[in-house]
Amino acid sequence: MLRVRVNNYTQASPSIVAKAEREAGRILGEAGLRLVWLDCPMKHYGGVHVQQNPCLEPLEATDIVLRVLSERTQNKFQDTVFGFAVVPIFASVYYDSALRSAKRDNDEFEVPVILGCVIAHELGHLLLGSNSHSGSGVMQPQWGRKQVKQALTGGLLFTHEQSKHVQAEVEKRTSVRRTIASMSNTREASVTGRT
Repeated sequence: MLRVRVNNYTQASPSIVAKAEREAGRILGEAGLRLVWLDCPMKHYGGVHVQQNPCLEPLEATDIVLRVLSERTQNKFQDTVFGFAVVPIFASVYYDSALRSAKRDNDEFEVPVILGCVIAHELGHLLLGSNSHSGSGVMQPQWGRKQVKQALTGGLLFTHEQSKHVQAEVEKRTSVRRTIASMSNTREASVTGRT
């Protein structure tokens, strides 16, 4: 299981982001993964620790940070760039790119589906590695009208081989998290005199 902390820096409504999360979850679910989505409000906490807020907890090996951004800050990329990933835990997607793509094909009401596919693609980079594009499925490097149509029909998925790699990566991260938790518990026990 992966926990995805979502930071929405756009005007996209919580409903659109939630629908996009469901679509990304469906795609990654088809690859054998389970995700927990944490919508982290973008307000300043003034240095005060808000009790029981998982968005403020230290990142663990099974955590991913997803930023939903409006627009690329520099326009040096092609118009077909929908996001980027910084392996192993940070992914960013461009809401406005998904919106433009949907408007171009008169499918504006399908923005959450397109955005969900983009999210799955960028999370795929975090789990498969930065150089993990493929000739088919959700990890295709270029997204034109054909890929958008595949997205709208639920056809942009991970390949069987990619699914196996994604599952193995999540298992590795889960194992690391367990090891760190075990070490932390052992350290606490020795500090408090419980062995």
